[in-house]
Amino acid sequence: MRRAFVLGVSFLACTPPPAAPSPGPTPGPRGPVTVRPLAFADDAKRGDAALILGTDSRGGSTAVPLVTGAGQVTVDSLYVITGGATATGGVGPVELTAATSTSGQVKVGIFEDLSGGLGPSWRAGVWTASLVTADVLGKDLTDLTFTASASGRVDGASASGLMTAGYLAALLGHPVAADATMTGTINPDGTIGPVAGIPQKFEAAIAAGKKRLGYPLGLRQAIDANSGQEVDLVELAAARGAVAVEVADVFAAVELLTGKTLPRPVPVEVEAMAPPPSVLAALDRQYEHWHALIVPTWPQVLTLASSAAAPGVISGFARQAIADYELAERLRAEGNGAAALRLLNRAWFAAATATSSAEILALAVAPDLDGALARLTQAEELATSTDQALAALGEQKPDTMGGHLQLMSAFRLAITGWAFRSMASTEHLPKARAAITALAALPAAERKLASAAHRAAPDVVTAVGAVARAVVGLGRAASTLEVEAATTLDYRCSLPNVRRLATSFRAAAASNLAYLDALFVAELAKAQRIPVDQAKVMFAAREPGYLVALIGANVTTMDGLPAALKTAWGEDSIAWALFTLTAGELSFGETSSLITEYYSLQTELGLDGRVVSVAHPAALDNMLAWAERRTREYARAAQVATGSVPVQTQLYYQIAAQQQTGDLPDKLSALSTYWTAMQFAQTAVMLARN
Repeated sequence: MRRAFVLGVSFLACTPPPAAPSPGPTPGPRGPVTVRPLAFADDAKRGDAALILGTDSRGGSTAVPLVTGAGQVTVDSLYVITGGATATGGVGPVELTAATSTSGQVKVGIFEDLSGGLGPSWRAGVWTASLVTADVLGKDLTDLTFTASASGRVDGASASGLMTAGYLAALLGHPVAADATMTGTINPDGTIGPVAGIPQKFEAAIAAGKKRLGYPLGLRQAIDANSGQEVDLVELAAARGAVAVEVADVFAAVELLTGKTLPRPVPVEVEAMAPPPSVLAALDRQYEHWHALIVPTWPQVLTLASSAAAPGVISGFARQAIADYELAERLRAEGNGAAALRLLNRAWFAAATATSSAEILALAVAPDLDGALARLTQAEELATSTDQALAALGEQKPDTMGGHLQLMSAFRLAITGWAFRSMASTEHLPKARAAITALAALPAAERKLASAAHRAAPDVVTAVGAVARAVVGLGRAASTLEVEAATTLDYRCSLPNVRRLATSFRAAAASNLAYLDALFVAELAKAQRIPVDQAKVMFAAREPGYLVALIGANVTTMDGLPAALKTAWGEDSIAWALFTLTAGELSFGETSSLITEYYSLQTELGLDGRVVSVAHPAALDNMLAWAERRTREYARAAQVATGSVPVQTQLYYQIAAQQQTGDLPDKLSALSTYWTAMQFAQTAVMLARN
């Protein structure tokens, strides 16, 4: 990103530079293909073949023939009916069609024979299955069309892994074996996630004549929905003349259903996931910057951490700041700059939340209401201090692949930061102001009781914490151009194609949000007897991922900073196009993580809102192991497509690897972070083929 961006840049300024075409596959090939970085768009866009990048360690790829016309298969999905005296399994056919398309439009059709018969989680599963299918074949969602048809009233995402494999079989022209089926969700990286009720599902499948049954990795010991006891799925199937097979990902699922193997990328070595020295040096400079910000508050943090008088929520944040800071220092000494900076950012957030909240409450108790309110306003204004730097991002004219990814990385952080800032301004700060106003108005004797400040503390801490999160996100966004700078190949994107990619992810994210709203938000509204819109706010306050996803899905039409950026950059600018693509990807990623946590892994929360358990711990460990591998597979594809592994993929990979060694909440974060690392590699490939 070396030249200033001119507002109102024309489409011609965002077209790929002329490049010699790479050797293309002959009609209907299957075999090795050599492509040159950023010069394989024609091969990737062919309607008669898929191009799977990086299928050998030397940088080779494989062309796979696709069916002519529309491919159609029927798969038998498995379900379990609960709520009665006895849980029972069942089998239901799903008709799937898929075809190549030149319309450039997203076309995912879902057909039902009853109005509302196919529920929101089932629909979300179809969208994710379509997106993953396109990705596995090296296509954009707009390069293909998909339909799914089922009868009756069906919900749940446990057939999404099966549908993904079915779509791939349809496009590859492989018949699905009549005696094979499986259960499990499809994750964004193509791995198969855990589901419940598998013993009942397998019993129904075997009764229907199935002989080969697939189950998610790590779930050989599954809970019987009736007895509550563990059941060995392999033994259950064998006792009934069938075979149960562990299915790690969609590649294994295709093999189970069709008996055919699908070429896959070879993962790069772990050493290839290390950021270049220039990036490590920039990370260290940023570490010093945030370290300088945290030092002045440290004596107060230490005092609050051990104070018996401080509200528990404040001393808890202080202790968290100390723990994060100590781990950050250790990781920095070990050379893990990416993970160290993340933890130092988290330490600053916790320290700022604790110290600022304590100061505001002390002013209210004094009573100095004006001072307390001014301190709140000062905190809010701190989050706006990066607006000018963010606006300047849109003036960049990226002319390398790395430059495009840098902008998207900055936008990702900016959208996340702005989500917290927006929530703070509209919801949390008004409540905090009301709380400290009420505290300051108490009679002196009552006001000076510790219990008075303790009652006001949660509202104040929530508001200050949201502002602190915004400062971290927006501040890191403003520094991304320095931190993530790396030498990459010259590249200029196609503006119309970026818009099409953005449309694809927005559509998939909208389906995921509809699922979350129907299941969790609607239940919350019912339980609390509040309107759905109010329940959305409550759920967003509890689940930051939902907040970020909600903002990401709507940020391009929101007032405030997003509207100002759109006006400043121009709606037809590459900056705004990349901003919308980032928003769609971010929303899809966050909603996918939430669905995995709540639906697949069935997380349980403690009284403090932290995750205390998951129903499938072995499955989580296996998902992490495969997410790590899949990230390196995506890195290989990106390396072949663009000439290098994206810096962002390397950085998030390093963070995820460290999170994977932590406690349960850290492991769940690691899964999401691996998917973020994968998404940047996926984006690099998408941009390269467009």
